[in-house]
Amino acid sequence: MKILHTSDWHLGQHFMGKSRRDEHKAFIDWLLVLVEKQAIEAVIIAGDIFDTGSPPSYAREMYHQLVLDMKARSCQLVIVAGNHDSVSMLNESKSLLFYLDAQVTSQGNLDDLESHVIPLKDKTGEIGAWVCAVPYLRPKDVMKSLVGQSEQDKKHSLLEQIGDFYQQVFDFACEKNRNLKTPVPIIGTGHLTAMGGQASESVRDLYVGTLEALPTSVFPKFDYLALGHIHRAQAITKDGRFRYSGSPIPLSFDELGREKSLVIVDTDAFGEQGPVMDLFEESQEPIQLVPIPNFQSLQSIKGNLKSLLKQIDELELTVSASFFKGKSLWLEVTVIADEYLSDVHKRLVEAIADKPIELLRVMRKSAIEQKNEVFESRQTLSELTVKEVFEKSLQLNLDVEDEEAVTLTELFNRCLIEMEESQQEADQDLFEATPATETKKSVEKEKPA
Repeated sequence: MKILHTSDWHLGQHFMGKSRRDEHKAFIDWLLVLVEKQAIEAVIIAGDIFDTGSPPSYAREMYHQLVLDMKARSCQLVIVAGNHDSVSMLNESKSLLFYLDAQVTSQGNLDDLESHVIPLKDKTGEIGAWVCAVPYLRPKDVMKSLVGQSEQDKKHSLLEQIGDFYQQVFDFACEKNRNLKTPVPIIGTGHLTAMGGQASESVRDLYVGTLEALPTSVFPKFDYLALGHIHRAQAITKDGRFRYSGSPIPLSFDELGREKSLVIVDTDAFGEQGPVMDLFEESQEPIQLVPIPNFQSLQSIKGNLKSLLKQIDELELTVSASFFKGKSLWLEVTVIADEYLSDVHKRLVEAIADKPIELLRVMRKSAIEQKNEVFESRQTLSELTVKEVFEKSLQLNLDVEDEEAVTLTELFNRCLIEMEESQQEADQDLFEATPATETKKSVEKEKPA
């Protein structure tokens, strides 16, 4: 069966004063078409369906309409709570949604393992997979602190308790699986920070007790682990079966430049290792990443004021090319300058006048901060070539015009060639001036005793 994994919708989010309502609606409409086209039989939303514990009424309406639309397409819906979701709010309609093939897991509860193991049925009505629906685990769901424990002991104990929670749910699913004629895949969920995941600006620091991130060894051997919380789509295991789907829309400007996607898991392709009948037959991949279209134009630019004004002029082509349903482009500007510029905001507003651009945020950074960003890869000078050091230094000098940069690069390359030729001549002269006997003695001295 085909199962779709997504997460971190954040319905009801306001982005620097802007509602994401239209974007979310466009995404859901696109998703429903994909469900029909790909014959998706179940959708898993791995946490943060809402942005806040008290979402606006329109966000709740979208949530309930989603359930109805999935039911109309005979597609099961599994929703686990994230750290942004309210347990009590999700529980309000939980019982009702159950009758519409939508199962909501709002809180961890080891006393009710049955609620955490959800059967997914294929088109024939048979169980095609089990979902170990584990939501965001709040400390009170798993913590059993003892008096006198040190901070390190608490961290170690908490890690064990989280691992034990997952293992008990997994074992319960395995027990149910053994009762079937043919065992089916077991899929896990989680809403947390796992080691190896790269976060973005919009991801709230998430701590389960004193743990910043969990190692992948804490999870049982799921056939697939659907993770949420980190907004950048990424796998945390080599085989790609433990992964974050990422958010469907950019929730911060630093998520730009990374393609948004969701995951389609085909359980029929799991464990296919039979004899090859046709050498030319394409093998079926169990995991497919589906790119999500962009539903709102966003752009982030940085530089000195002169450079920014030039970049804004060049944004006209970008705006017209990525225009979506008459929407304007949302712009973030980072002004790099050491001195205080009193009229910078006014100049930027004048630059976007009569353009389909909305200026959402203006930030200021010093040249020193910018240098730190350029070297954020933490490369040392010993790891860089002389030419790379020159190029990076040139990039940091914001006062250098493009034409001047070309001229300086040509002069530097000429100097570099002359220096290398001069060094080669010096080495050659030294070699010719050194008698062979002296060379032999020096080599013998260098040999270990």
